[in-house]
This record gives sequence, C-alpha cells and structure tokens, in this order.
Amino acid sequence: MQSNPELELAYKYIAQTNRHLFLTGKAGTGKTTFLHKVRSEIPKRMAVVAPTGVAAINAKGVTIHSLFQLPFGTLMPERMKTEVRTRRFSAKKRDLIRGLDLLIIDEISMVRADMLDAIDAVLRYVRRSEEPFGGLQLLMIGDLHQLPPVVKDEDWRDMREVYKTSYFFASLALRKARAQVIQLKHIYRQQDDVFIGLLNKVRNNKMDQQVLDQLNSRYVENFSPDKEEGYITLSSHNNTARKINQEKLKELDAKPRKFKAVVEGDFPASMFPNEEELTFKVGAQVMFNKNDTGEVREYFNGKIGTISAINGDEITVRCPGQGAIIVEPVKWENRKYSLNKDKEVEEDVVGTYEQHPLRLAWAITIHKSQGLTFDKVVIDAGAAFAHGQVYVALSRCRTFEGIVLRTRIGDASVKTDAIVSSYSAHAEKNQPTEETLRADRRRFEIDCLKELFTFKEADYAANQLHRALFEHERAIQGDAHGEFWKMKEDLQTKAIKVGHGFIGHIERYGKADELPSKNPELTDRLKKAGGYFTKFLAEDFLPAMAMFGVMTDNKSVKMQVEERSHELIRQLFKKLKGFATLENGFDPKAYLTARANAEIDFEKDQKKSAAQPEKKKVILPKDLAHPELYQRLADWRQAVSEEREVPAYNIAHNRTLLEIAALLPTEKKSMLRINGIGPKRFEEFGLALIEIVREYLDKRDEAETDLFSVAKADTRKVTLDLFREGKTVEEIAKLRDLVRSTITTHLTHWVKQGELPLAELVDQETVDAILPYMKEHPELSLSDFRNHFKGAYDYDVLKLVRTQV
Repeated sequence: MQSNPELELAYKYIAQTNRHLFLTGKAGTGKTTFLHKVRSEIPKRMAVVAPTGVAAINAKGVTIHSLFQLPFGTLMPERMKTEVRTRRFSAKKRDLIRGLDLLIIDEISMVRADMLDAIDAVLRYVRRSEEPFGGLQLLMIGDLHQLPPVVKDEDWRDMREVYKTSYFFASLALRKARAQVIQLKHIYRQQDDVFIGLLNKVRNNKMDQQVLDQLNSRYVENFSPDKEEGYITLSSHNNTARKINQEKLKELDAKPRKFKAVVEGDFPASMFPNEEELTFKVGAQVMFNKNDTGEVREYFNGKIGTISAINGDEITVRCPGQGAIIVEPVKWENRKYSLNKDKEVEEDVVGTYEQHPLRLAWAITIHKSQGLTFDKVVIDAGAAFAHGQVYVALSRCRTFEGIVLRTRIGDASVKTDAIVSSYSAHAEKNQPTEETLRADRRRFEIDCLKELFTFKEADYAANQLHRALFEHERAIQGDAHGEFWKMKEDLQTKAIKVGHGFIGHIERYGKADELPSKNPELTDRLKKAGGYFTKFLAEDFLPAMAMFGVMTDNKSVKMQVEERSHELIRQLFKKLKGFATLENGFDPKAYLTARANAEIDFEKDQKKSAAQPEKKKVILPKDLAHPELYQRLADWRQAVSEEREVPAYNIAHNRTLLEIAALLPTEKKSMLRINGIGPKRFEEFGLALIEIVREYLDKRDEAETDLFSVAKADTRKVTLDLFREGKTVEEIAKLRDLVRSTITTHLTHWVKQGELPLAELVDQETVDAILPYMKEHPELSLSDFRNHFKGAYDYDVLKLVRTQV
C-alpha cells in the first residue's frame, strides 16, 4: 500500500494506544485492506465481528449476536442490565472475552446504537470492569454514508426515548469512551478527480441542479448492452434484480444446469454467501463472489464474465481481456472464536459452505454490491429507499464513463441523513493529529505499566484459593489453610503492596514531556523494579506454590483447590513474563507481545512440569506421630492408583492412611481394626500395607539412639538364643508374647550380621528362585517382589532373602 497519512495514523493508534477508533472514509479508500493488515501484524489478542452473517463471512469473523450471545429485539440499557445477569456464559466464552485486547467491528454503519450498548453491557459484566466496553479497545470500520442500520417502526418507538438516532455513534457507552475518528481521504478505486468530486457531493448531500444534470447525463433510454460488454445492473430492490436475472436466463437457448451447495457443520442459511441452489446456462453472465486464493489469482470478488462451457462440476468462464477460467466449487468457512489449549485466541471453523463462487450477474442489489468494484454498471436507483444507496451504487464503478442510468435520478432518490452529515462534518474538524497520538500513546503506556504493577487478578485468585481452604477446612487433613495464609501474607506484603506503591511513581513520570518508555529516570527505576519482582516470583513464591498441596478424601474439594491454585500460578506467571520485559526498560510492543504469549508459555511450562513432576509438599496434621510412614503409604497409594488408572481415594482414603500411620498395625488382626480396611480391602491390599509398616519400623529400629539400640540388641539376642535352642519362629513368638513378624525381623538382623546362616531359615531352592531377580532389581520393594512372584512367597521369606542382595 502506498503512503497514506490517515492509514498510517490509524495503524499507530491501534498498535500503540488503547484508544477506541472509528475508521471511516469514502468507498474504495482501503478500509478492508487495513483490517487485514491489523489482523496479521499487530500482536494484540483480537476478534472480528460484523452485524450480519454475510458481512461476518466476508470479514472472516463472526456475527455480533453469536460472540456476545445477544437476544433479539430492541436491546435497551435497562433490559440488558437484567439480560447479562440471567444469560449463561460458558467458562470458555468468559475466558475468551476476558482475554481479548481488541475488538474489530466491521460494517459499523449497520450497527444500531442499542446493539453497541448491549456489547458494552456484556463486556463490562464478563470482564468485571466498569470502564466503557470493559476496558477493551474497539476498532470500528465502516462508512456512514453507505448502508444504514435496519430499524423497524416499533423498534424506534422504544429507542427514541433513549437515543437521538439509531446510528451507532448515539451509543451511550461510546459517548463516554471518547473514540477518535479518522477519515480516509485517498481513493484507490477511482482515479478521475472530476468523478471523485461528483461522488463527494452526492455523499455529503451537496446536490444542486448542476450535479443532478451531470449525473443524469449518463441516462440512456432503453439501454440494452451487447452481451460481450459485461455490464451489470445495480437495483435498489431485490425483486427487480431477481426478475432481470431470470428473464435474461430464459432468453438463452442452452440447457439449464443446477448446482446444489454442500453444507457441513454449523453454517446457518442466513449466512449463505449465495443461493443454495444455483441455476446456470452456457452464455449466462455471472459474477465471481469470492477472491481467488490460489497461486495464479485468476478472479476476484466482483469480476464479471460469461459462461462458455459446463462439464460436470467444472464451469468455464470467459472474462473480457482474459482467457478461460475453469471454476470449481470452493469453500466458505463459518468461524467461531475460542481459547485453544494454549489459552491463545483462535478462530475455529465450525461449518463450511461449498458451492461455485458465482452468481447470475445481469443484475444484483445495491446492498449486495457494497464492497465490490465494477468497470461497467447500469444503475436502476430511481426508487432508492435508503440513505446512501445512490452513493453506494455510483461509487461501485471505477469511472464515470462506465455508468449508465436506467432511470433518471431525482432529488428524492439521493437521500443523505442530516444527522450523519453533521456527525461526519464534526469528526472531520476534530481528526486526531500526531500530537493527539502522542498524548494517547503516553496514556496507553501509563495504563500498560499500571496494569503490570496492579495485581488485581492475582489478588482475586489468591483470595479465592484462601476461601476454598477456609470453607473446606474440615475436609482437609493438616493445616493447609494456615500454611497458605502465611504465603498469601507474603504475596500481599512483598508484591501487591509494593506494586501498588509504585503506581504513584508511574503517574508522576507520566506527566513529563517524554513518553514513559523514553524517560531515563523512570527506565532506571523500572529496571530495578523488574528485577525485584522477577526474583520474588521466579525464585520464591511460584516455586512454593508449585509445591503446595492438600490432603483430602473429598474429590470435589481437591479439584477446587487444585483449580484455584492453578489459576493463581497462571496469573502470577503472566506477571512474571511482564516484569521480565523490564530488563532493559519499558518497551510497549515487547510488553504487549509478552502479555499475548504468556498464556501459551504458561501451558508449555505446565506440560514441561507434568513431564518431570516434583512431589508436592502435602501439609500434614501437626500431631501426626509418624509423618515419614504416612508419606510412604501415600507414595504406595499413588503408584497403585496410576497403575490401575483410578483415583487415589479408590485405593485408600487419607483417613485410613493417617490411622495406619498412628496405630502401626503389623498383623492381619490389627490391620482389620483400621477404618476403611475390611476383609475385601485387606485381601487386596492388606499384606502390602503391613509390609510398609514393618519396613518402616525396621528402619526406625536401626536408626534409634545408641542406648535404645543396646536394648534392641538384647531383645534380638534373646530371640537368637531361643532359635539356636531349636525353637521355631512361631514358638518363640508365643513364648515372648510377640508377633511373628517381629521375631522374623530379629532373625533377619542376625542374618545380615553373619551370625546366622540364611539356610537355617530358608531352603536353598527358594533362595535360588528369588535371589537372582532381587539382585537384578535392587530398587524394588518387598511388595513389588511379592507381586512379581504372584504371592508364592510371604514377606518374611522375601525379607530374609533380601539380606543377600
């Protein structure tokens, strides 16, 4: 695109500020091209909407009603106050709307004031902000001198009590928002200054007899062009255009061929870009209604040609000055915005419409011609019924000489709304300048910095997590509530309050002549602040949060705590990414890019953490006598749950593990006294649990103080002496009033010390069967070995054989 001061200023406004902008201009001034440039180049999370289905398809966006779930009828402010509270927005829809930085509304001239206020109501409600449009930046694109909003008489009876006009600029929210207006002046479609001047007079309602005479000089009575000339008739009424096309089609002798569209997924009939069933004949004049996206780009939306052949699904079209174009069915896509798994705003294709990109084109309505460009047109606008229709029809043609009028144009046909003219004149006088842009850039940079140093969302997430821990304190074992309270106080003191205190400095520096991003003193302070917050978040708080966990048997409580913990970590991760950009001072573009990418980076970071999981620091009850044993029991439960792909509480409840860790059962009888361990559960897991308790007690015995070790040595010596006297393990246990496993533990000690041969306790055949596998897998537990040998050997035998590893 060649240099264009207005377009360049508009681009800077969208890229470098958060000010709302209405981009307008005459037909053919590059508004659509600008929209595509913004989408492809500016790193803001954005959505494109339009008032009608066809306009949304053309803009590669979605309809206003579908994105904001608006009801039908008049959308008065009082009604919307109730609607937003009763209308259900899914979590995905809320996240999507909250994640947007920019909303582009195409064909804004057709958007009514009440609809724009309804959008404002939804945005403020979902984004939890009382700023106009919830603080979301608006880019509105359109030409008020073209097609107006549709307002029924009964609708206007309601609207006129609140609005002076139905046009979008009467919106109450927009008046508070103080949008800038940029009018594009350079026309790309027409090159003839005389024709451009004539169009401006029609557009601005500066009609006089001389202008009417000049227009009507293109009137040709009973004009009937040759087929090869490629004229298209623009009519103010749909019935007229349809009648012309059908009559012309009947005149052709060729056999009619019908082509049925293929519709898949969600693609409502109201959004069809052309007729669902097309009827063509060889010799029919047709118009392409889609741009060619192939490498050659043989056609564009609005190109006129004649069908020269039809072979199956292939339609051959010849255009003046060009060879044959083979046309096959193409797809239009119906999109829906959503957040993908990386929390990035993306457009999902929810439906497709496949049909030939052609329509009969001896005539089309002026309404459907909006946005198109023709070389030769016949205009039948004598009965134009809407403001701007004559201007739209005239401005479709590249040259004045390419226009033929079928009916003369009178004063009554050229309708220009006086309110629109007044608004446009005021906007033109108050167009923003480079100085205005600088002031808006300063405000935007200050807003970005204030956003960065304000921990509103993180504070909210921390309060939600604290609330969940407090409300479900009885369902959570341990003092997770108290532990998180300390962490929350740390966050409040070292981050939230410090950030709030810095905002005053930002406001003060924002009053200086330099932009905040160019202020050397502020840059130095921002570097230090960035380093401070980065260190606190990356080295202190986020690692602590990553390790924070709770112990509960309540699935719902556990899920709620985990979700709220995840949300707090997400919010602080986004802050971390923002503060990291201050390493070399404040760069608005770098900040915007980091903010847009933070969600994606966060999900990648979470996946990486999931691939290399760290054990969470579960906060145990303060009075738990054997925390190490509980942790071993919890690890065993987690391993079994992963192996069986069932929730951990299906294996054993936390209360059960806590009771085992408190009572230390080492036999079946004592294990069955534990709450949650019945005969069936014991049959499945009892021996494994007993073994974990026994192993813990063995290791604890070995780690006792020297004095206690001597006492243990004495009792083990008694067991050894009784065994050497020829008594069996069972006999010794009965004689000493101890359980069998304790006696085996004593004897295992002496086998390890070399005082007692293993052969006296376990036969060599059993040792040979077990020992090689144990040596090959020394890291496995006794329960693992027992499972491997399918229960053929009890824990006492396995424990004794393991002394040889």
